[in-house]
Amino acid sequence: MKMSTAEQESIVGLLTRIYIEISEIEAQYQLLAGGGDFRPRIEHFHDAVRAFSAGTDDERLSVELLAYDLSCLRYLVGMPLASFKPDSPDLSPRSDVVVVDDSGLTVKRGRPDRVVKERISELYQNYAVLFAALLKQNADRDYQDRIDSLNQDVEDLHKLSASIQAMVGDFKNLPKVMAAIQHLDEDDLRQQLLNFMQQQKYTKKDNLKKLMDFLKGHAGSKDSAIAGIEDAHLNYVMAQLGIYENSKDTLKKMAAQGMNLVGKFVENAIAESRREMGR
Repeated sequence: MKMSTAEQESIVGLLTRIYIEISEIEAQYQLLAGGGDFRPRIEHFHDAVRAFSAGTDDERLSVELLAYDLSCLRYLVGMPLASFKPDSPDLSPRSDVVVVDDSGLTVKRGRPDRVVKERISELYQNYAVLFAALLKQNADRDYQDRIDSLNQDVEDLHKLSASIQAMVGDFKNLPKVMAAIQHLDEDDLRQQLLNFMQQQKYTKKDNLKKLMDFLKGHAGSKDSAIAGIEDAHLNYVMAQLGIYENSKDTLKKMAAQGMNLVGKFVENAIAESRREMGR
């Protein structure tokens, strides 16, 4: 799904407007991200929008972090006054003069009333549906690029292991092993293996066995990484669909206000996610 410049600008603009309103409310009531982050909670999520707008390849836009963002946004819609980071004490970094009551030193902090709570929830719901649609292409690209790279690494490791196995007791296969090593994309691993070969450690069968065991384990770790990335992408898609189901009224309001372009883009993003779920 290719995003047009107009779509991008419209969605980023809307997200920024929602972000500003949420930030003002959260600053007023000290609803902070926690975990050492003393900013309003919304800043954590808007970091991803800033990275997107910067147009650079940023780890902040990895599929794992974006999937985590969506799970947190969904949580805040239902729990608008909660911290979304585990084990985060409710600390304030501000140095404002605090108000205390006459009976002691208990700080009186304003607490959002029901109307404010509902407004925070509504704002996060609107933010979440736009956030998910805007950043889906980044989640998809990060997922696909890393999966392709890891799958290629695993294939190369299997080829190398097969060449080493064929070399046991028959060094005629040494050129094939060297070629397979040179073909590896991992710089550190390739250099370590070249050193192993240059020091002629391959002449001992025990060394070759240890090497093959190592390569098998290394390939296994990459398979585990692939599984983790696939899980994160699935979680992103499922969270996006869940957010959308609770945001249909929001999109209708946008259409009524003349923001059909945004609504159309969100609908297209959801249609793509549904196709992925059906594969």
